[in-house]
Amino acid sequence: MAVLARSLLIALGLALASRTAPAAQPALMAFYVPWEPTALASLQAHAGSLDVFAPMWASLVSAKGEVRWETDPKAHAALAAATRRPKVMPVVSNAHDDVWDVMAAQAVIGDHRAADAFAEALATRARAEGFAGYVIDFENLAPAGVAGYPALVGLLRDRLHADGRQLWVTALLSTDPATEQRLLASADAVVLMAYDQCWATSTPGPIADDAWVGANLPAKLAGADPGRFVVALASYGYDWPAGRTARVVSVPAARELAAKAHARIAPAPGSDAHFSYSAPDGPHEVWFADAAAFARQRALAAALGVRGVALWRMGLEDPGLWTAAPPATAAPPAAPGAACAPLPR
Repeated sequence: MAVLARSLLIALGLALASRTAPAAQPALMAFYVPWEPTALASLQAHAGSLDVFAPMWASLVSAKGEVRWETDPKAHAALAAATRRPKVMPVVSNAHDDVWDVMAAQAVIGDHRAADAFAEALATRARAEGFAGYVIDFENLAPAGVAGYPALVGLLRDRLHADGRQLWVTALLSTDPATEQRLLASADAVVLMAYDQCWATSTPGPIADDAWVGANLPAKLAGADPGRFVVALASYGYDWPAGRTARVVSVPAARELAAKAHARIAPAPGSDAHFSYSAPDGPHEVWFADAAAFARQRALAAALGVRGVALWRMGLEDPGLWTAAPPATAAPPAAPGAACAPLPR
């Protein structure tokens, strides 16, 4: 029964994506990190193509609700020079100094005084900077934090609504349905992270193949208003040394690596491009989400009626992504979504 249900979900997603009448194009959002020069170059070139810009500018850094901000003057200059300025919705995370600060997040979730201070800091900054709202991204929470998180999200949403601003929240595709429903009830939109089918500490494989996305998205949207969802799609690659953790690579860097190694990039209908090469430390396997993969999955998401799609993240993407046309039809995947397993410790 589980196999049949999965097949039906894949068929539903692909059938919707291949409708003869084109779906309305969802809003285009992009995540951005200020510490990568390639991200700034991408923003300077494409800010005018975005509807929503989500920079990693704010981090929760203490149990009292204090927020650390990135100043990022070059990004502000790029936005000011854009032919069409996107709405700016900074990401507010519990990540800083290369760690997920679970203790600070748990404290703010569980302490109403810290939560009020956190909400007020965000509302004050949004008014000063003219932000359209925020995207909240708290990760690695303990069970108590997961249970209390929607209430914090609702508090932030209500504080921002007083000024006419919005609050969106991220969620993994693996988020359990009950938690997802509570987040959906507490936020203006849920940003589904539809990538890392195979992840840095897993065995090599696709970042997100069409069958995996086509099965998961209809399942996550079932019974809900699809206009309350934004789907974040992969625009990066992983380079796995044999048996070890992968490093993130940009799509242009992956292609340059293949050319330097004289490696053939294997076409993967319905999946991600990939190749293998040899290095002094042994064999490597590389997978990356190119412009064609983004266009296919953007069309699938559009057919489901979602509010928007997002790329994770600027500076790593295939340059062709910005002009890639959606496919005329959706071809059935050659096989069910690939299964990856954690690397042995």
